[in-house]
Amino acid sequence: MKQLFTIIFLTFFAGLNAQHVSYDPISPLENYDFVLGTQGIGGKYKFSHESALVEQAKHIRAMGSNILKISLGKNALDSYGLGKKTVHNTLDLFNASPDFKQVFDMDFKYIFAWVHTCTDVNWKKGISPMEEKILYDEMYDFASYLLKSYNDSGKTFLIGNWEGDWLLHNGNGRESTPDSKIIRNMTKWFQIRQRAIDDAKKNVPHVNVSIYYYIELNLVLKGMKGEKCIAESVLPKVPVDLVSYSSYEAIKNRSKAEVYETLDSVFNYLESKLEPKPGLPFSRRVYIGEYGYQANAKKPETFEKQYNKTKDLMEIALKLNLPFALHWEMYNNEYDNKGNSKQMSLINEEGEKRPLYYLHKNYYEKMNDYLKSYKSENNQYPAQEEFNKKALSVLEELN
Repeated sequence: MKQLFTIIFLTFFAGLNAQHVSYDPISPLENYDFVLGTQGIGGKYKFSHESALVEQAKHIRAMGSNILKISLGKNALDSYGLGKKTVHNTLDLFNASPDFKQVFDMDFKYIFAWVHTCTDVNWKKGISPMEEKILYDEMYDFASYLLKSYNDSGKTFLIGNWEGDWLLHNGNGRESTPDSKIIRNMTKWFQIRQRAIDDAKKNVPHVNVSIYYYIELNLVLKGMKGEKCIAESVLPKVPVDLVSYSSYEAIKNRSKAEVYETLDSVFNYLESKLEPKPGLPFSRRVYIGEYGYQANAKKPETFEKQYNKTKDLMEIALKLNLPFALHWEMYNNEYDNKGNSKQMSLINEEGEKRPLYYLHKNYYEKMNDYLKSYKSENNQYPAQEEFNKKALSVLEELN
């Protein structure tokens, strides 16, 4: 409880300096997967002359994380305040602003990027042989660029889509049944993208740099009932590297025990849909690509509930041995129809570093110290299972 009061005080103090939001001092990070991370998608506000993209990346790194997730979607330039330029593919987009390379060059070990397509191909209407080549070349060229540019960097890039079931349901609502034609087209689209990345890895000489393709799902519970969705209708036909789960349907309005049980069932189900794929570095190929809880500025008690549920989810991810669990997000971009913030950020619109920020920061500091000490004593890092056990004990102490 004392630590929670300290966090609240620090949050209040940060609010006094909201117009000058400083980055915390940056410490070297151990070369390890800390599992728990956050993301900087879009930017409704910022506090410096730098873009919302760079600001969020700097705050994520200063907080102590070596995991970054950003958008490289068609509207990324606009959403990050990077101007308007005509781009024809993802590599064009990446090169359209130096800010993208600036954050990729930072010392993040794991970099996730939403990549749909910046071409004019509308895969939902079908993919002709010419369009297949356009989509393949877009992903192949971007993957090749990353492998060449970050050769021997130690970085791992994870490239995929955002909440794919919304795309599959084509705006018709979660209760609708996806059209068989769109299911076929999405399957082909995913196959093309995975093949392009696999081919780039085969053809481009590289060492000590990795790139993987993921498919993100968000309506998995339908599939578990035998209904049409990506997990049930598409996933078994794509030799995908990893599966990301935007997990809100499984974590809302449930107790901690219910969330654990639901997520455990979801991930076991998803793994049953995957064909074996050798050479992947993670013990599980499924992870939480997005989770988070809302709060209400007019109801202070909701922030304590948000804090506790977030911490619960972090613990569950570690218990399930997931390679990643990514919190939504550093800067809030969720608002109700009256423009009220849903308070899902680590740093809010007033520049306050919220208790959730310090929850992550304290976790990173303690786990980084643990890794440094362990390596010094054993000349190697701990196995993931041992790391997770330590991480759970650290989280338990962070009240």
